[in-house]
Amino acid sequence: MDLAQMAGWFAAGAAIIAMLQKSDLRLKQGLIIHTVLYGIHFALLGLPTAVISCVIALARISLSIYTRSLLCAAVLIISVATALTVSRSTVEILPLAASVVLTLSLFRFDGIKLRLGLLAGSVLWLIHNIYVQSWGGICLEACFCLSTLWGLWTMVQEQNENSKKEVCP
Repeated sequence: MDLAQMAGWFAAGAAIIAMLQKSDLRLKQGLIIHTVLYGIHFALLGLPTAVISCVIALARISLSIYTRSLLCAAVLIISVATALTVSRSTVEILPLAASVVLTLSLFRFDGIKLRLGLLAGSVLWLIHNIYVQSWGGICLEACFCLSTLWGLWTMVQEQNENSKKEVCP
């Protein structure tokens, strides 16, 4: 296995662990580790647009821990737009579209809505990774989607149990 694919597999593991967290803060901290590894993976594959998207993601996740400012989100979305200038094909736009979805989700949502936004961004990355044949990335995003769905399911179950307790003492 080459170094690029190994970094992709490590990124996959970090993403799965992050998505299983119920705490939004722990989720975001895990996503920082995942994003660094993912950026290394794409750099080793020679995919500059995906690397730029990861750098933007790293800034986005880090900032979203400290602020929910729409101004910060707008600046990050504008930086995504400038990354379009290095895009060489239509499929390279998918990580950038994912960046927009993820930026809005991280800055504006929490709980279930946050995870739904993460799921949407992950689906865009999955399509990209299938096209560029990033095996670690495909596994990462498929597992990311599954672990996000599992996390959503457990959160909904927990909400349902809590609402039953409030209605029936």
